[in-house]
Amino acid sequence: MKKLLPFFAAFILLFTLITDVHARFSGGHSSHSSSSHSSSRSSSRSSSWSSHSSGGSSSSHSSSSSSVGDIIGAIVFLLLIIFIIYILYLVNKNKSQIIIGQNRAGRFDESQLITFKQQDADFSRILFLDFVHLLYVKYYRFYGKKDFDYLTPYLDDSAKHDKMLDLLIGNQVIIIDEIVINSVRLYSINSTADEDSIGVDIESNFTIHPAFHTQESGKKHTRYARSERWFLQRKKGLLSLPPEKMQALSCPACGAAAHFTDAGECASCRTFIVKGQQQWYVKDRFLLNQSVVDTGDLVAYAEEQGTTLPTLSSPTLLPEITAFETQRAVVWSNYWNTFKQQIVQNYFIELNAAWTNRSLNKVRHLISDRLYEANTFWMELYKQQGWSNRLDDLTITDIQLVKVELDTYYETITVRVFASCFDYTEDTNHKIIGGSNKKRRAYTEYWTFARRAGVEKTEPTFNINACPQCGAAADKMGQSAICEYCGSKISTGEFSWVLFLITQDENYQG
Repeated sequence: MKKLLPFFAAFILLFTLITDVHARFSGGHSSHSSSSHSSSRSSSRSSSWSSHSSGGSSSSHSSSSSSVGDIIGAIVFLLLIIFIIYILYLVNKNKSQIIIGQNRAGRFDESQLITFKQQDADFSRILFLDFVHLLYVKYYRFYGKKDFDYLTPYLDDSAKHDKMLDLLIGNQVIIIDEIVINSVRLYSINSTADEDSIGVDIESNFTIHPAFHTQESGKKHTRYARSERWFLQRKKGLLSLPPEKMQALSCPACGAAAHFTDAGECASCRTFIVKGQQQWYVKDRFLLNQSVVDTGDLVAYAEEQGTTLPTLSSPTLLPEITAFETQRAVVWSNYWNTFKQQIVQNYFIELNAAWTNRSLNKVRHLISDRLYEANTFWMELYKQQGWSNRLDDLTITDIQLVKVELDTYYETITVRVFASCFDYTEDTNHKIIGGSNKKRRAYTEYWTFARRAGVEKTEPTFNINACPQCGAAADKMGQSAICEYCGSKISTGEFSWVLFLITQDENYQG
C-alpha cells in the first residue's frame, strides 16, 4: 500500500492543479476561503452532473460512441500525465527545497541521541541547538548582502537560496531583521558510512522591509511567521567542538571571527574551509509553513492550546535522575524540592514580573542571550504600539519534572510549569484592549534550565538578585550580561542555572 501512496499523491496534486488554480502556497487558506473554494467546486460538479444526465437520453448512437471514444482518450491522457508526475516525484522527492503545508512528524526518538552519543561523547543537545539558533539568525540577517559570504563554510550551495524569500523580495534591496526564534528542537539523527546528519525543526518570525525609502515602496514592512526543517551534516567520526567554538561563528582552523570569501577562504589564516570537515554545515533546508503576522494578533487573546495535554516526560527519566544523583552526589528528592523553589519558582516569578514592568535589566543574568533577544524584541514592539501586557496575581499551581540531561559540557533540567494569572493588555490610557483583569487565565509552559558541568555553587546559597560569580548586586549586567563589577559573562551557565528555552505546551515534543 505504501508504494501506491506517491501515485495517489500525484493524482491528488494533478486534480488540485486542474480544479483550483487559486490555492495559496504553504497551506495559507483561511477557513473562509477554503470553504468558499470547496463550495464552488461542489456546485460545479453538481451542475455538470445534472446537465449530462438530462441530456443523455436524447443523444444519438453516433454521438454516444464519439463521446465514449473521447472519454477513453481523455482517461489515457490523464493516466499518462499521472505517470509522468509520479516519475518526477521519485526523482525529486529528496531534492525539493519547498514543502507546501505544515508537517509535524511527532516526537523526536531519544534513542537516536543515545546511539549518537556513543560515537560522539562530547555532543551537547543544548549547545548544538544554540549553534543552530545563531546560524539561523545570521542566515536571514545576511541574506542578500555581501556578508552572506561569511556563512560559506556553513551552507551547502543548495541551502544558500530560499525560493519563497526570493519571490517575496523580487528585485528590491531589502532588510530582514527583528528575527525571533520561538522554538528549535531536534527532529532526527542519522548516520551513513561517511557522514552524520541531524535534522532540526525551527519556528520563527522576522520582518522584511525595503532598504531604501521610495514613493512606490512607502517603506512598507511585513512580518512573516515560518516553520522550517534544517538538516545539518558533518564528516563521520568527528567530536563536537567546545562551547567557545560552538557559540560563535568562527574559523574552525584559526578561531578568528567568521570572515570568509565566497570560496570559503578565511580572511585571517587563508585556509580554505571544506564544509563538514571540522564543523556542522546546513545540507538542506525545507520550508514547512509560512504566514503573514498581523500586529493586531498580539492582543487577540485566543484560547490556550495544549494546556490539558498530558506532560511529555522523558521515557528514560528514572535513569536520568540516577545519573544526576551519581554525578552530583545528591539525593534527588531533596535536590528536586530545592530546585523547584530556589530556581524554577523564583525565576518564573521574577521573569514574569520583569515582563509586566517592561524591564529585563534586573533579570538579564537569569536568561540566555537568545532568550533575551527574543523577549526584548516583543517588549519593544509592545512599547512602539503604546501597549502594556500585564500578568497580575501570578500563581504557580504545579511544577512537573520532564527531563534531566547530562553531557560533557552542560547539565539541563526541563520542567513543565502550570500557572494562572490575570493576563491582559492595556493601551496608553490604561484601557484594556485584550485579555481580562477579571477572569484568570490558566496556562502551562516547558522551561529548560542549563548550567555548565562542574558548577559548585549550590541552589540554597544562590541569590537571584546577585552576580553568581562575585556576589555583587545584579544591577549592572547590561544587554551582554557581563557583570560590571567582576567582568564575568553570566548568561552562559558558567556559574549558575540559566533559563535557556521556553517552549509552549502545544509545541513541545521532547
